[in-house]
Amino acid sequence: MTAFLWTVVILMAAALLAEILAFVGMALVARRAGRRAEQIKQQVAERLVPSVRLVKEVKSSLQLRAETISRDSQEIGALLANRFRSVQAVYLDTGRRAERIRLRLVEGVQTVEQQRRTRGLYREVVEPMQAASRVFRGLKIALWLLRRVA
Repeated sequence: MTAFLWTVVILMAAALLAEILAFVGMALVARRAGRRAEQIKQQVAERLVPSVRLVKEVKSSLQLRAETISRDSQEIGALLANRFRSVQAVYLDTGRRAERIRLRLVEGVQTVEQQRRTRGLYREVVEPMQAASRVFRGLKIALWLLRRVA
């Protein structure tokens, strides 16, 4: 029976030794895998550093340009708003002036203080000029006839 026990003890020791060797092998594989992972990490970091630097530079330059574009667009918007208000004011003023001229030419302007109707500019200036031109034309015809008769 002692031979059997010694055989079991030897087999158990061999199994324990095999288990220890397996743990050592796994530790070696894990350590190699860790080293390889660290190398891959270093390689990736070396390749990514220029890209990260480039992205940061592009981001900063784009941010500056975006701020410039934003500022310029705000200035342009303000200028356009002012220009639009100016054009609108000119349009309204032109409308008022045209209405005043139309009123002057047609009937004249009434004021609240005077309460009198004056003749319009058309009736005061244009009609007499037309009448004078007709009279002048008549005089020219009469002079022409006198020259022919005489």
